[in-house]
Amino acid sequence: MEKENEIVQFAVLEERLNKILEGYSTLKEEREKLISQMHVNEEEVKELRKELTTLKNERSEVRARIERLIKRLEGIPLE
Repeated sequence: MEKENEIVQFAVLEERLNKILEGYSTLKEEREKLISQMHVNEEEVKELRKELTTLKNERSEVRARIERLIKRLEGIPLE
């Protein structure tokens, strides 16, 4: 009887260990997916920062050109 109890306990322990290992595998896969997604997001952020810098430079250039045009217009006599 005691031997049967030990076998049952071992089976329960084995089942719990299998569930733990399955959970570990699932978490490991999820972690790898998240790391991969994080790298994709980092690259996207890097590209967006470049684009933002380009747009800021373009805006600055346009502003300077408009200011020069306004100064030229201000210098034209209206009469």
